[in-house]
Amino acid sequence: MWDELTAAYAEALTARHLAQNTVRNYDRSLADFAAFLRADDPREATIRDILNWHARLTKQNLAISTRNTKVRHIKSFYQWLHDHGRALTNPGKNLPVLRTPRTLPKGVLSSSQVNKLLRQPNTLRPLGVRDRAMLELLYSSGLRAGELCKLTVYDLDFESHVVRILQGKGRKDRLVPVGRTALDWSRRYLKDVRPILQPRNQSNAAKLFLTLFGGAMQTAYLYRIVKKATKTAQLPESTTTHSLRHACATEMLKGGASVRHVQEMLGHADITTTQIYTHLAKADLQKIHAKTAPSERRQQKEAPNFEFTNWRVKKRKKPRKRRKKS
Repeated sequence: MWDELTAAYAEALTARHLAQNTVRNYDRSLADFAAFLRADDPREATIRDILNWHARLTKQNLAISTRNTKVRHIKSFYQWLHDHGRALTNPGKNLPVLRTPRTLPKGVLSSSQVNKLLRQPNTLRPLGVRDRAMLELLYSSGLRAGELCKLTVYDLDFESHVVRILQGKGRKDRLVPVGRTALDWSRRYLKDVRPILQPRNQSNAAKLFLTLFGGAMQTAYLYRIVKKATKTAQLPESTTTHSLRHACATEMLKGGASVRHVQEMLGHADITTTQIYTHLAKADLQKIHAKTAPSERRQQKEAPNFEFTNWRVKKRKKPRKRRKKS
């Protein structure tokens, strides 16, 4: 019964145009809950079972966001069963609200650290030129690693200075500006390096970035390239491909870009996700505040001097004499 219902649910998620990785995450959460429940029919679960499972996830030292996401997967599954008449009750209906605390992104690099990272590939070698072009694109346009790996040779528009992202996160398309430096390295890669990297098969013929043996660039391979450059540059171990995306957003906000523009560029569905980066520009905000805040701009005048001699000094009252009792 589990396999039948979860397979039907996976088809429903796919029909909603969710990414394959998202559907796989739902499958993993359902498989974990099925192993915990030890019941042949998922409809035997109660709200107590879901809460006990959440408590077990807590003991596994998983991140709060991971635990809450898994529970939301189960809650969504039972909501779907109930809405489509496959279950009479919905055990997840009255689950407590799961709140994930907002935290600052990890591995955010300063501009000097980013420049140090970008200089690590050996551009005297063909693969070094390729790696430099990929890093420059990640930093210039704030692309996700998966979006970079999906790019084709037709997605870069050198005349308009934009890159076309097709079927990004949430199956959304968008046009993203590209800086001149990133375009120069990409042009050099396309002219001098990519002809050397022969595509392995027809499906990779149009891919922009290829491996040494002609395969399509994968996120895991790109991750290793960044990690190698990170170690050579002696940067924090938390640096990943996503760190360049964080750095791009932070620097744009520091430069005066609006949160809405950065949201559109990064492809965030919710603006609150983009607003996290405003906290990273705190130092620059303090500088701007010192120059522009009305309390800082107003003319400061010296306060007049006062003499505080005998200021509100009360005279001590003489104690009253008590009358003698007769």
